[in-house]
Amino acid sequence: MEAEIEKLFIKACKRYGEEPERRNELHLTDLCSDCYRKVWYEKKDPLLDDPEGVLRMWEGKAMHEASKMTNHHELELQLEGVKTRIDEYDGGILIEKKFVNFVPNTLAELQKYYSHYILQVSYEALFLVENGYEFKQAFLLFSKRGEQDERGRRPVKAFDVTGLINLDEVEKRFRESKEYLQSILSQPEPPPISPNFTAFDYPCLYCKYRARCWVDAE
Repeated sequence: MEAEIEKLFIKACKRYGEEPERRNELHLTDLCSDCYRKVWYEKKDPLLDDPEGVLRMWEGKAMHEASKMTNHHELELQLEGVKTRIDEYDGGILIEKKFVNFVPNTLAELQKYYSHYILQVSYEALFLVENGYEFKQAFLLFSKRGEQDERGRRPVKAFDVTGLINLDEVEKRFRESKEYLQSILSQPEPPPISPNFTAFDYPCLYCKYRARCWVDAE
């Protein structure tokens, strides 16, 4: 009986958090991925859901929905076939919320560990402008998951990243990344592993497809 209850809970979490259409669509976060090989697997040959992954997805969606801040919560936009959903938008200000295990204290830490989130917000600013919305400022808001594990590190921290966004450069990168990713997804095999990656470092270390890429690494 205990096992059945556990399975029912996981199924309920999956129903709440899953977005099955993502596999057949191109989303902005796909373009921001650290590894396009992983995107290929997610779209073309995904692994079966594991309980830990289902719970992360459920938790993330619940946290976003429970922390509504503005009139335009989860604003859905499209640009050239790519979809996105901006967490919060109002009066030219966009806010992207991230629930993480490590909250950066400084801009240097933000750029070192979360450059892909800066890229995501930059793309979101472009989506706003191209869809006729006003854009003034962009913020990344980090919130710590679980207990704080380092003294002196704040559990909630916001960064104004407006000065890091150059819309002309962002537009060029968006179109180049979209075309490159589309070409990769049209192939029957995943792209080669980046020469900058190793089996025991980020982003491979925590990737659920790691075993597929590094079968001979251990």
